Amino acid sequence: MIKSFAKFKYTHILIVAIIILIGCLVRIAEFGSIPAGFNQDEAFAGYEAYSLLNYGTDSWGYVNPCYFVSWGSGMNVLESYLAIPFIAIFGLSVETFRMPQLLCACISLPVFYLLLKEMFNKKIALTGLFVFAISPWHIMLSRWGLESNLAPAFLLFGLFFFVKGLKNNRYWVLSAMMYGVALYSYSITWAVVPTTVLLLGIYVMFSKHKISWRATILSALVLFVMALPLMLFVLVNNEIIPEIRTSYISVPKLLVMRDYDIALSNLKESANWENFFNLYWGQNDGLIWNSTEKYGMFYKISSPFIAFGFIGLAVGAWEKLRKKIFSFELVVLLGFLCSLVACVMLTHVNINRINSIHIYTVILLTYGLYTFWELGKAASKVKYAAKTVLVVFIVVMTFSFCSFTNYYFKEYNNEISNLFNQSVEESVDYVNEHGFESVCVDSEIYFPQVLFFDKTPTTEYTQTVEFSYYPAAFVGVSSFSKYTFGIDYSDLGRYSAYIVNSEHAYYFEEAGFKAVNFGKFSVCHLAV
Repeated sequence: MIKSFAKFKYTHILIVAIIILIGCLVRIAEFGSIPAGFNQDEAFAGYEAYSLLNYGTDSWGYVNPCYFVSWGSGMNVLESYLAIPFIAIFGLSVETFRMPQLLCACISLPVFYLLLKEMFNKKIALTGLFVFAISPWHIMLSRWGLESNLAPAFLLFGLFFFVKGLKNNRYWVLSAMMYGVALYSYSITWAVVPTTVLLLGIYVMFSKHKISWRATILSALVLFVMALPLMLFVLVNNEIIPEIRTSYISVPKLLVMRDYDIALSNLKESANWENFFNLYWGQNDGLIWNSTEKYGMFYKISSPFIAFGFIGLAVGAWEKLRKKIFSFELVVLLGFLCSLVACVMLTHVNINRINSIHIYTVILLTYGLYTFWELGKAASKVKYAAKTVLVVFIVVMTFSFCSFTNYYFKEYNNEISNLFNQSVEESVDYVNEHGFESVCVDSEIYFPQVLFFDKTPTTEYTQTVEFSYYPAAFVGVSSFSKYTFGIDYSDLGRYSAYIVNSEHAYYFEEAGFKAVNFGKFSVCHLAV
C-alpha cells in the first residue's frame, strides 16, 4: 500500500510539473514577436520606465510618481517599475518591457495550484491548474504588457498568502505586501483590495481562528503604508491637498481625474448588471487582445460549469456554516463578491477592466467540475453519465487548447499586428539610421510609440512637446523633437521624411519620393 501511495504521489507531481511546463512554454514561445507590434499603452508605460531609469523623472517631470500622468488622466505605475531592472540590464525593447507580465503569469501557475491544494485538495488543485494553464485569457494576457493586467497575478499572490496565514499568521505580512503591490497595478483594486481584506478578516475573526494580533496589526500597518501614497493621490486629485513633489516620491495632480469611470450609483442600474453578465457569460468583449469570439476566455464550453461551480460553492459554504466549520468555499465567494461589485460599478466593462474577477472565475470553473464529479459518484444512476460528460469536457478542452494555440501562433498575429501598429519600430529605426532632421508621422501612429522606439531623451521631449489639445483626459501631441504628427498631402516637400500608412505611399511615389516599405507603415523620402 505504501508503494502504491508513493507511486500515486510521484505520478501526481509529474503531471503537475508537465502541466506547468506546457503552460510556461505556450507563454514563452516566440515571446516579444507575438503579439506583433506594440500597443500604445504599452509604449507609454515603457517610455515612462525608460525615463525614470535614465533621467530620474517620468515624462511629466515627476520623481518616482505613485501614479503616472502620461496621457493626462493617468496610468498605473507597477508594470513600469518592474520593467526597469530588465531595461537596465538588457536595454529598452518590446521584450524587456513585457518581461514582468510574462514572469508574473508563469509564477501564477504553481501559485494557483498551491492555493487550491491549500484550500481544498490535490484533485481540485490539479484540475484547476489544468484549466488555468490552457486558458486563452491568461495565455494572451501573459504575452503583452498592458499595465492593468498585472492585477490578477498580485491579487492571486495576496489571496495565497492570506490562506497560508490561516495556519501561520506571519504569512499575512506577505499577503499585505502582495495586496499592497496590487494597488499599483490597476485602479479597480482600490475598491477590491480593501473590501476583500476587510470581509475576509471579519470572517476569520468570527470563525474563531487563532489569531496573532501582533502579526495582524503588523500586516494592517504594512498595507496602510503601501496604500498611503494612493490615498494622498486621491486627496490631491480631489483638490483637498496640493500635489506633492519630493526628491524621493511624487503624488501628481492629473490633468483630468477619470473618477467617472467607476461609481456606486452604477450598482442601481440594471443595464450595468446586464452588460457585465453578457460579457461574463459570453466570455468575449470584441477586443482581440483580450479574447476571441471563437474561444472566449476559458473556452465557451466552460460557462455552464462556472455557473455550476458558483452553486456548488454556495451549497458547500452553507453546509459548513451550519456545522460551524471554517469554509474556504465562503472565502472564495466573499472574494468573488467583492470583485463582482467593483466590476459592476464600472461605467464601461471589458475583459481587462474586470480582470480582478477572473482568478475567482477559474476557481468557480474548477469547483464546478469537481462538484459535477462528486454528484456523479454519489448517484449511481448518473455515475457513468457524469464520468462521460467530464471525459468529453476534458477532451474538448484539450482539443480547444490545441486549436487555440495553432490559431494564436499563426492567424492571430496577422489580425493583431494592424491594431498594434506593427512596423513603427522599423520605420523609426530607418529614420534614425539615415539621420533625417524633420519627420512627419501618420496620425494613425500614437506619439508614445514614437517616443519609445526613438528613445527620445525625456528632457528633449518635455522642452519641445507641443500639444494639439490640452488639458484633456487623453492629450494630443502635434510635435516633439524632430517629429510632427499629421500629414498634409498638399504640401509634401516640407519634411525630409514621412512615416505613412503603406496604403498611402503611392502619393509620395507619384511626387518623386522613395518609399521604403516595412509592413503597415513605410518611410518616404526624396532619393539621396
